[in-house]
Amino acid sequence: MAIVRCQDHPPQTKNYAIAVEPVGYPNTALICGREEQDHDEIGWVFLLPEEYEQYQNGQRVFGLWGPESSSGAAKVRVSEDIVEGLNRWVELDDDRNEWNPQSQSTMDRY
Repeated sequence: MAIVRCQDHPPQTKNYAIAVEPVGYPNTALICGREEQDHDEIGWVFLLPEEYEQYQNGQRVFGLWGPESSSGAAKVRVSEDIVEGLNRWVELDDDRNEWNPQSQSTMDRY
């Protein structure tokens, strides 16, 4: 299932194939799902590889992952806009095999 995360909190696994903008971005109601108090940054929709295939075939509505629901927490409609340049600010740390976002100041340089 898709997941919503902001630019500073990408998914903690590398299973997601692509991020797309939700309809209305940046004026969207979708907020990063990271469980941090007082964190309310707008988010992108990260799609799994099979969802990305569906996206390429024209599907624009996807179920969102919810921690306490095997069938999903909600659905979201995404736009035609793919988030470009994620490989510039998210890189794989080979030593720990985890995703590590760069700082916002690094993102601003691109």
